[in-house]
Amino acid sequence: MTPIEVTPQPPDIDQRALRVFLKAIELVGGPRQLVELRRLTWLPSLMEAAYAVVLAEEHHWPAEEIARFLGVSSAAARHLLRAPEAAVLERLRGEEPSEHNVHIAGGLAKLALEALQREEESGTHQS
Repeated sequence: MTPIEVTPQPPDIDQRALRVFLKAIELVGGPRQLVELRRLTWLPSLMEAAYAVVLAEEHHWPAEEIARFLGVSSAAARHLLRAPEAAVLERLRGEEPSEHNVHIAGGLAKLALEALQREEESGTHQS
């Protein structure tokens, strides 16, 4: 028998960003909750943030490369990546965030990625 050579496959960044995006929607209570809260305008920023967080956290891209990929300024990419998760949770509970000028989508995407990673570690992730 001839051994089979297995070559590592590049990660599917698009699929991972989509999973983070969907998990973030789940964290806010699902699509209906976004409709009821009149927050559908969050969706484009949330998709952008999902890509940024996946590229930064799992692929170690610098903010400048992420900015080029997304077509935003480096400052915008850094702002998104520095979004504090605690302030996002406060905002989702209807409270005024303790920090102002919070990038909600960035913090939400970070929370979603952390939730996915915890699910994967515990073996409870859903496909």
